[in-house]
This record gives sequence, structure tokens and C-alpha cells, in this order.
Amino acid sequence: MPADELQQPLNPAGPATNGPQAHARMDRSSSTFRTLITALSKLRKGGHYKGGEGVLNIVRIRESGRSCTGHPGSKYWFYSLCAIRGRPLPIMPMLIYIAYCVLVVELLIHKVPGYGDIIELKALIVPVQTLGLSLFLLLAFRTNSSYDRWWEGRKLWDGIASKSQDLGRMAVGWVAPKDKQLASEIIRWSIAFPVVAKSVLRGHGDLSELVSILPAHEIAALTKMGNRQSMVALKLTRLIQKASVHLTPAITNSMDNSVRGLLADVNSCMRIFQTSIPLAYIVHLRAFLVLWLGLLPFIFVSSMRHWAILVCAVIGYELLGFEDIGVEIEAPFGVDYNDLPLDQITSDLFTSLLEYLDELNQDED
Repeated sequence: MPADELQQPLNPAGPATNGPQAHARMDRSSSTFRTLITALSKLRKGGHYKGGEGVLNIVRIRESGRSCTGHPGSKYWFYSLCAIRGRPLPIMPMLIYIAYCVLVVELLIHKVPGYGDIIELKALIVPVQTLGLSLFLLLAFRTNSSYDRWWEGRKLWDGIASKSQDLGRMAVGWVAPKDKQLASEIIRWSIAFPVVAKSVLRGHGDLSELVSILPAHEIAALTKMGNRQSMVALKLTRLIQKASVHLTPAITNSMDNSVRGLLADVNSCMRIFQTSIPLAYIVHLRAFLVLWLGLLPFIFVSSMRHWAILVCAVIGYELLGFEDIGVEIEAPFGVDYNDLPLDQITSDLFTSLLEYLDELNQDED
């Protein structure tokens, strides 16, 4: 985009700035901005963030430069070692597996004389070793695939935040000098987009964060829609079209590109949310995982007796935990401890847009 095109003056045919009507309009605009600033302040201060607490805790500890032990340089090593929340907890699979191990070990010890000399039990170590390598590779691939989806989701939300901020910046810089009310509308709907996107990805219609940001009838209409993010994008497009009489074509296209980018990013998030790892892969992995874990107590009981239960439980927790991690983070837009901190991301976006509105309000005063 040529720099001289961006620097062209705005269309001077905008609304007049003198006379009683203009002053009344400015008063309404001032009231609108102050109302919006108050609402954003409440959003920034209030509420409990849900989802992504593990990510936020790690970031806080890393940025402080100190760990929970008080020694600099160790970062979050001690915290991650001792943390309870955020760990994979496949409780039901673990209870079933431990009960199975207890049953096998007790039956072999008390009901099978000379179980330690049974050649077939000793020979089981060969298929277990053979299956183990391929099983570990499958688990690693499963976890890495889920992490790739988690990280892609984070990058997409960074794009949503950046484009929303860009719309607010252009509304303040280019639209507000000619029509502050229209600039306010663009900023309001720029705030609404990530909130609506978050509600869609989390599978609920709660738009309470938008109270005092949008009129009640607009919120009610959005709540009833199935494709809410597209409706917000359409509203932004109409506002930009309305503002285009004051803008150069280059600026209008830039704002429209931001809206298109917002919609593309949310659609990519929906792809992650609605498309899981192929079922055939999950079924095959879990079948061989259960088979491999089921053979372990037969191998360890001859040399460890009752201690085999503890050893099998530790190994089972490691492998079932890895599988549980893959399940938890493959759709990272919810409210789990290890999901993306979407509430924090939207709160930071509110703060950024609030600064734009503060600047506008200072200019008006």
C-alpha cells in the first residue's frame, strides 16, 4: 500500500462541527465514551478467569525470575515438580488398572504354585519389549499432534487480538476525526468479536461480558444466532462501509482486510475445535496400550511379588497420563487448567481498546 495514499487527507465533506446540533452530538458522543470506559473498567477488574490457569502461573513465575524456592535461575522447575493442579489425572482408568493388577498378583501368588518358574510368564517379556517401542512412538506422536493443535490455537488467538486492536486503532485515527459516534460503534463491535468467538468455541451462549458494551437487544439477537461470529463480522463490515465516505480507499480496504482476517482466524479455530484426531488412530493406540499394560503384572510378579502392583501403577500412570494430556489439549479453547487463557487474552484486549478510548476522551475534553 503506497505511503502517499495512506497520507491523503480525509474527505472534507464530513458533518459540520459548529452549531447547536453539532454541540448536542458531541455531548452524546462524550456520554457514550464515558459509559464505555466505565464498562471496560468493570470488565478489567471483575470476574474470575477460567481456563489456562496453568499457562498463566508458569508465565508469572518465569517473568518474576524466581521459583517457589526463592533461588534465582531455577525458574518454574520446583513449581512444575510439586504442582498438583494441572497434572493429568486419569482417575477411573487408573483405579481399574490398579484393581486389575491387584487381582492378577494375588491370584498368581496364592492360587498358582511355582508361578515364578513358569516359562510362559518369563517369555512374556519379549512381546512386551517389542510392543513397547512402537507404543511409545505412538504416544509421542499423539501428544505432539495435540500440542501442535494447542499452539496453532494460540497463534490464531494472537491474530484475533492483533486484528481487533488494529480495527480500534484505525477507528480512532481515521474515523473519529470525522464521526466519533461511528468510531465508538466500530470499537464496540471490535470488542464484541473476540467475546463472541470465545463463546462459540466454548459451546455456550453467555455474552454477559458485553453488557454495557452493546445494547441489550443486540446481545439478545446475537445469543439466538447460530453463526454469531459471522454476524459480528457483518456488522463491522457495514460500519466500515458507512465510514468509507470519510476514508481513502486504501484505509477502507485495510479495515476490511482486518475483518476478513478475524473471520478467517475464528474459522480456523472452529476447524481445530470440530475436528479431532482420527478415531482409527485413537482406537488402535488405546487397544495396544491396554494390552501392553495388561501384560506387565505377569512379568513383574515373579521377581517383585506384591511390589509389582506399585511398579505397574507407576508405569500405568505415566502412559495413561500421556494419553490423557493428548485428550485435554487437542481442543484448547475450553476452561480446563491447561487450555488457552482466553479470558486473559480478551481482558488484555479490553485494556488496549480502553486506552484508545481514554485518548479519544482526552482529545474531546
